[in-house]
Amino acid sequence: MKHAKVAKVINKFKVALNVGKDDGVEVGHDYIVYRQGEEVLDPDTGESLGIFEEVIGRGVVTYVQDRIATLESSEILEGGRRVIRKSASGLSALQGLFVPTTEEVVNEPDQIKPFHQAIVGDLAKRV
Repeated sequence: MKHAKVAKVINKFKVALNVGKDDGVEVGHDYIVYRQGEEVLDPDTGESLGIFEEVIGRGVVTYVQDRIATLESSEILEGGRRVIRKSASGLSALQGLFVPTTEEVVNEPDQIKPFHQAIVGDLAKRV
């Protein structure tokens, strides 16, 4: 079986893989994109535990051609709450008068997380 690899980086959220319909890839398949790092040794025995896989991101196939698949990032950066504090400015603040500070709570929406610096040749495997 052919090892899936990044064949083209389209943008930070989308890559093209060198596998497609001919390799059994279908829209909706989940993949992780990773690159191989260094060998990891057991600290007690010195035995090789294998090659560390640095995960670049996770994506879902959104389009399939015969020999190419488009993979789009599917990881979510969770939104959150942010508090914005506003203090009064102008003369009253300079003169030392008491001016209340206002707070505004902003709910930030979830966002798609980009692939982390994906490059051509990074590996991909179905999960």
